[in-house]
Amino acid sequence: MNQGEYYCTHYFWDDEDREYILCATWFFEKNYPTEPNLWHLTALEVEEQEPGSPDLDVTILGKYNVWLYVENEGPSFMDLAEVDHVS
Repeated sequence: MNQGEYYCTHYFWDDEDREYILCATWFFEKNYPTEPNLWHLTALEVEEQEPGSPDLDVTILGKYNVWLYVENEGPSFMDLAEVDHVS
């Protein structure tokens, strides 16, 4: 895997069980073999939400702490797409 930016999809449900589809941008920091490789969440946005549902605050200060939820979940390797890599 190349060092650089990657996109992947995450899913979030609020207290009313409304689904939000999120696009996360991750930065992969390649450190192996001297240290473990690291993933850093750098951006998060709502791509889709159910009609009539309130806008979701994806910042770390939002009601649901969506940023922390996605950060703890980590990147989804099923649909990970490379955006840009660092040589």
